[in-house]
Amino acid sequence: MNIDEIIDDYYRKIYKLCLFYLDNNEQEAEELTQDVFIKVLKKQSTFKGESGIYTWIYRIAVNTLINYINRKKIVEFISFESTPEVREKNPDPGEQLEHDQEQRRKIEKLQACITRLSNREKSAFFLFHYQQLKQKEIAGILRTSVSAVESLIHKAKKKLTQCVGE
Repeated sequence: MNIDEIIDDYYRKIYKLCLFYLDNNEQEAEELTQDVFIKVLKKQSTFKGESGIYTWIYRIAVNTLINYINRKKIVEFISFESTPEVREKNPDPGEQLEHDQEQRRKIEKLQACITRLSNREKSAFFLFHYQQLKQKEIAGILRTSVSAVESLIHKAKKKLTQCVGE
């Protein structure tokens, strides 16, 4: 697989991963996504095929993100994409504003709760729920066992449920 095919196949997924780690900061996500693919290009000869190319690229991306976050010492949190909602034809503007504000408060609360997760919990949670990877694939990316991935996902869900309920 040449680098153009790799970029075509995986750029969007890596960009979403970067957005996930970088509080939806599009500029930083774009820069880090480019950094990831520069590393992929430079390290392409080291890919042994012991795991899938997707797993290998994600491992490079996660390491790049963690190094960036640690180097910059930025606050980590994630912005969840809100799903489009079906609105009434002529909603009361006051009610709609109140509803929108409540939705924003819920998202902000969830974001604050996500900041409490460890990097490994965030990674496992994101890869499982947003990238819909199998636990075995996540284990390869995080270089851990499937049971450890199950535990990370469970801990993340438990912490988020507990925190949101506070």
